[in-house]
Amino acid sequence: MMFDRRDYSVVPVRACGLVKRGTSWRVLAALGNYASGWGLCYPSQKTLGELAGNMDQAHVSRAVKDLHQLGLVRLLLPKGRKHPKAVQRGNRYQVLFTPDAPLPSDRELDIGWGARTNRW
Repeated sequence: MMFDRRDYSVVPVRACGLVKRGTSWRVLAALGNYASGWGLCYPSQKTLGELAGNMDQAHVSRAVKDLHQLGLVRLLLPKGRKHPKAVQRGNRYQVLFTPDAPLPSDRELDIGWGARTNRW
């Protein structure tokens, strides 16, 4: 079930020359669907996969990693309480509309890829 879904998506124009994979494009468009004016969004990977055309979680994760390496997405430290049935708190992303986009506030923390699981 999806809430707060728009009929359009906002993506950085500089992505046109950077993104080469179709799955990464679809995930970037799905992230842009939920992004605020600062580029903040926090959809689950399941939600992103459903919006991007029934992708499984592994493909979404790879696409987010690709977008992070291209400098189009920043991973932020999760906030708030976790869902009672969840293993950990949900992901928070910032779509970087400009390469040098600042953090949305002084309280935000940019985390590196794999910082939450220490698997990568």
